[in-house]
Amino acid sequence: MQKLIFLFKKPEIIIVVGRGSKTATEAIFQVLKQFKKVGKRISLKNEVLIFDAGIKNIEKFKFFIRKSRKTILVITNIGDIPPDVNFFDGEKIKGLEEIVNSLKSKDSLILNFDDETVRELKSKSEINSFTFGFQEMADFQATDYVITQFPSSGINFKVNFQGSVIPVWLRGIFGKEQVYSALACSACGYSFGLNLLEVSRALKSYHSIPGEMQLIKGIKNSWILDDSESSTVFSMIRALDDIGKIPGFNRKIAVLGDIIGIEKYTIEAHERIGEKVAENADILFTFGARAKFISKGAIEKGMAVEKIFEFDTISQGKMKLQDLIEENDLVLIDGSREMKMKDIVEEIKE
Repeated sequence: MQKLIFLFKKPEIIIVVGRGSKTATEAIFQVLKQFKKVGKRISLKNEVLIFDAGIKNIEKFKFFIRKSRKTILVITNIGDIPPDVNFFDGEKIKGLEEIVNSLKSKDSLILNFDDETVRELKSKSEINSFTFGFQEMADFQATDYVITQFPSSGINFKVNFQGSVIPVWLRGIFGKEQVYSALACSACGYSFGLNLLEVSRALKSYHSIPGEMQLIKGIKNSWILDDSESSTVFSMIRALDDIGKIPGFNRKIAVLGDIIGIEKYTIEAHERIGEKVAENADILFTFGARAKFISKGAIEKGMAVEKIFEFDTISQGKMKLQDLIEENDLVLIDGSREMKMKDIVEEIKE
């Protein structure tokens, strides 16, 4: 029945695939809905469906690509780990080439240029395509990335595209993943006929989904950087880099849970995270058996043992965290969804 309705309406569709797809999907949805409401562009008068598609389930979208009025396929980063750690699992790319090849001539392909594996997909297709990222050769390039001063916290950056430079401000959220989402959103908007100034204005009202690098008020006049929705080694390392750059706080407290699903790389990856903790945080709380290797990595990098607190479960450590928090502390909460780190957010939010 859904397919029959789809055939009857023949909507335009946007499919977002890869790590960071949730935030990218949300950014695209929040921006495009503003223009759909007022009918500023003819293309947006047609119904637009946005799908957050898992890589493993991408095959099921072939029908919708084939029968849609227009398809925009957005592929964010595929690798879980930064390139310098070099744990990339090549299996994740399987199926994406076939989907790219199924796109029609009037469709568009939008790719994360900073992920080399994703970038190479551009050479697999002859359809209209754009890339986005921080690197110089990206079509939509982010430059001048700055974390703004507390309490007017957020991120400023500029979008460079075909000689135009457009400033963007994302309020109350942090992380380069949010910048990637805004870049993907800019490319989608351009594909629908919007100019980048219109997209930038629309992004001023963008609010990311809960648990994705959102700044919220904590107990004792502290602040929480909530990244508890899900985590990869890649995203946790980036979050730690970000808290190290956020000015205006008393102390930085990293509250980190296990990252699940990296199998044979578990020890090495968690130790690498610990090194980042030592560089960017003053205090470390870990939850789970795997996260103990975060402590090990932090100690080996020079973090004092008395600044580290290890617990197997949230119930064991939540009271200690509450007691330790002081006014104007910034508390990063991060870990795999299975660890239920959001329960800690509930315990210490205002």
